[in-house]
Amino acid sequence: MQDVSLNPPEPKSKLLAEAAIFFVMVVATALSLSFIFSLIMYRLGLPYHPQRFLLTGLYISACVGIPMAIVASQEQVRQIHHKKILAELASTDLLTGLLNRRFFTHAAREEIHRMQRAGYESCLILIDIDMFKKINDTFGHGFGDEVLKTIARITYDELRGPFDRIGRWGGEEFIILLNAVTPHQAQQVAERIRRRIAATMIHFDGQSANVTASFGYTKLTSSDAFEGALLDADKALYRAKRDGRNRVCASLQLSRQGPTTKPANAA
Repeated sequence: MQDVSLNPPEPKSKLLAEAAIFFVMVVATALSLSFIFSLIMYRLGLPYHPQRFLLTGLYISACVGIPMAIVASQEQVRQIHHKKILAELASTDLLTGLLNRRFFTHAAREEIHRMQRAGYESCLILIDIDMFKKINDTFGHGFGDEVLKTIARITYDELRGPFDRIGRWGGEEFIILLNAVTPHQAQQVAERIRRRIAATMIHFDGQSANVTASFGYTKLTSSDAFEGALLDADKALYRAKRDGRNRVCASLQLSRQGPTTKPANAA
């Protein structure tokens, strides 16, 4: 599964460039200090051969400074890589690789700020796996984990890479932020995901089963608080579960504009 974290890992070339810059800085610092020290010694009149003294000082500094710079650069790369890993672990759900609840909320609020500047609208989708407790009870938690990972992968594949956000909201729930789309487009995306989930046979440890999921979506405008849109989408999801599951329901605000509920047998 591709990386979908809030802070994607830096390319290797960038890490090498940072290490090279750090290496040059350490060497330059060592040579500069040596040169300054040599000038001070020269001004004090201590060396008998000033030019030879300067060259010897620079040579010794290079012999000491370059290995130190190599070691320091390697340590710098390790620290940068370690910080990146910690940032990814803090922002992602370990099982699915998606954004966790905290960082998805952070990303959504950042998106609202961009919407306010650019003047466009987006949509929020909540997904809940149908009868997930029964799946765990029947097939075991290992199978349930495989269900979560499979649905995360299916859902992510239907999104537009860096333009949309997806996170694991908790338990068997997922959340999507579709940037710069109409409610009709959001409904189409949710329908594609719903159909793919229902058509996918999940296999794990010699067991196989189909699962379904229910969807609730709403419009997210620049004037909306994220929490308000989340509540609307959650109510729409509840209606989808109540009305038979395996369907897509719009928020009441969108439902007043026309029929937006898709049952399981819809084309």
